[in-house]
Amino acid sequence: MFERYLSSKLAVSFSCGILFCGALMSTGASAQQLEDLRWHGFLSQGVIHTDENNFFGDSTDTSFDFRDVGLGLSWKPQSDLLFSAQLIYRDAGLTSPNGVNLDFAMVNYSFINRLDFGMGVRAGRVKNPYAFYNETRDIAATRPSVLLPQSIYPEASREFFHSSDSVVLYGYKSIGDWVVNVDVLAGKAKIDNRSERLLIPSKQDASLKDDNLFGVRSIFEFDGGRLRIGFTYIEFDAQIDTVPVLAPPAGILPGGLDLNSRILSFEYNWERLQLTSEYLRLKVTYDGVFGPGVRITREREGYYFQLGYRLNEQWRIFGRYDVSYPDRKDKSGDSQLLIGAPRSDGFSKDITVGTQYNFSDNWLLAAEVHHIKGTANVAVIENPNRNNLKEDWNLYTFQLSYKF
Repeated sequence: MFERYLSSKLAVSFSCGILFCGALMSTGASAQQLEDLRWHGFLSQGVIHTDENNFFGDSTDTSFDFRDVGLGLSWKPQSDLLFSAQLIYRDAGLTSPNGVNLDFAMVNYSFINRLDFGMGVRAGRVKNPYAFYNETRDIAATRPSVLLPQSIYPEASREFFHSSDSVVLYGYKSIGDWVVNVDVLAGKAKIDNRSERLLIPSKQDASLKDDNLFGVRSIFEFDGGRLRIGFTYIEFDAQIDTVPVLAPPAGILPGGLDLNSRILSFEYNWERLQLTSEYLRLKVTYDGVFGPGVRITREREGYYFQLGYRLNEQWRIFGRYDVSYPDRKDKSGDSQLLIGAPRSDGFSKDITVGTQYNFSDNWLLAAEVHHIKGTANVAVIENPNRNNLKEDWNLYTFQLSYKF
């Protein structure tokens, strides 16, 4: 599995290099064109403390394992063609793989680029068009908070949802005071060992193969972004490849996995006030995995309401209520007891207050406090002994970030 994942990364990196070099050769790039290469980057360092349960490392003892460093390059040899790539180093305890990774590397070609209508295509390793914040979640300055709402953007499955090796067809159209944006994606998801362990319902040796990813997102903007309404649909299907050593239910059989996610997004901006809400239904179906002809489906539900207020050009405050249910038919968590997990794994209700301070164009300091009831969004890899988890807990985080 590791070899397949590494080969995929190297293939994308090599393809991106070929694209850049090919573009340089085919366009006969001049010295002036080479000077048009644009660099950007960012870095952030955070601190996490929890009174119970670990989140990003040993947070009950205060964790500094919360940092991002990114460096990107873009080149536009002509008005309708853009090449871009970004490397990222991310440390988020055991939840995220350490080391330098290829965040994205793609070519973007615009077929039509008018004020009222446009179409184009992106190909390579792309950021998935997923809800409001997925494509900008790397950079602290473009997030509404230090930690995004876990009901929609769970850190435990970040690598799986964030980017993919895909082709995206996109377009926009102005209709009166409205602008309609549409993205259609088809390709392969980024699957690492962590993603497999989240999706395969057993600890026995198994892997995913023949995986396919498809997605559609549409965002309707009114009056220059005063009102934004979005809908996202993501579907992922794969085969679970395993040779069971035990009969079900102790072991699992080779079978199918189907995952589809639907998200409704809403945002309203009025002077200094911003109201944002998103709602998710994530359905996971296992076909033949727990026995011949056995089909099991579980549906996750999540939503949040967030109210932000900009005090002035430098200060912003916000409050949020964020709710997750791994099984929307069992909001009390009783079914968790059947698999040896605590009842609190069946829900998470997070009340958050926070602030952001932009003390220059490049620097941002942010802090927030979470009071959480439930452990549905607490990563298993950070807390392998689920019976030691506490249902009521608090999380405190600070983050300093810089962008250029």
